[in-house]
Amino acid sequence: MLKRIGLGCFLILLCAGIACARMIPVAGKVAAAGEGVAGVVVSAWPLATVSFIGPPPFQSVPSDKQGLFKMDLPVGEYYFLAQNDQFSGFYGRNPVNVSGKGVDDLRIALPLRHPLVAKPLVDALPGVVAKTTTAGRPVTAVTLMVYPDLNTQLKGLGFGMSQPSDEAGVAELQLGAGTYYIVARKRQSGGMTGPLRAGDFFGYYAENPLVLEENQVLNIGIDLVEVPQKIEREADHLFGKTSIRGLVQNAVGSPVAGVRVLLYPDETMLNRPLYVSQPSNRKGEYLLSFPKGGTYFLAARNKLGGAPGPGELYGRYTGSPDSSIRIRNGQALKGVNLLVEEMW
Repeated sequence: MLKRIGLGCFLILLCAGIACARMIPVAGKVAAAGEGVAGVVVSAWPLATVSFIGPPPFQSVPSDKQGLFKMDLPVGEYYFLAQNDQFSGFYGRNPVNVSGKGVDDLRIALPLRHPLVAKPLVDALPGVVAKTTTAGRPVTAVTLMVYPDLNTQLKGLGFGMSQPSDEAGVAELQLGAGTYYIVARKRQSGGMTGPLRAGDFFGYYAENPLVLEENQVLNIGIDLVEVPQKIEREADHLFGKTSIRGLVQNAVGSPVAGVRVLLYPDETMLNRPLYVSQPSNRKGEYLLSFPKGGTYFLAARNKLGGAPGPGELYGRYTGSPDSSIRIRNGQALKGVNLLVEEMW
């Protein structure tokens, strides 16, 4: 009798725990050329996802006539993708932290799922030949970047990259057999790293992950979306509702423009940063936003990629012995200043 009562209590508690698992509301809008699109399903993949193969673990119901969608998710970080037969969109600020009161402002741009495909090239090497377009027009100076998996969150320089696309919007990427994720970027600055800015272009190959056979040449098309001007106005929460702001200064306290502040998960600050600010303005002001609080490590530099070299401006946060800073979820820290000096 006691054993039966114990088992019954256990099952009641287990069921109660499942019923009480907290689900967080997520809502937003899917749009093509600024207009909401109906019938689009938004998928959510946990950050720990290794590959976007197979059915997504979470999906919304199709978007309504205004392009509005909503769904409920367990607390965590997620990639968001949106698709129907005509459009396919990868949320530009992936991954997203889903916690607290939820997320109500996801705006997912929808490029074409089946854009113009590159014509076969007679002398193409094994790999990918991509035609990059927007609104049906070719886009020049687009760089294709390839990633073998999602471990880098499809950020940074990736496993390899192409030469910029030509006047016809065509770029070639030499690759061996394997499974890859292809992303296209065009920065008006001509740089290769750092957050995209207003006027830049981004494209995500709709059929990622792409599978290449040995010696295969695959001709594909990638439709790009332009980063909107409002991204500058939304900098306070561009990558989340937790933020740090302050000044970048030199040894005599003068403001330094064109320096990015980098947020790292560990004291060594050797690996790729979690988040990177836009360059500091002429007053030396910077703003760094990210999804959630915690203990992080701060550095500042005017060039990205590799170890700081001679002639580069570089500095670590000096507000703590190990350059760490503690911030709560949703907190907006102000007055976090960094000193940079020229490396020798």
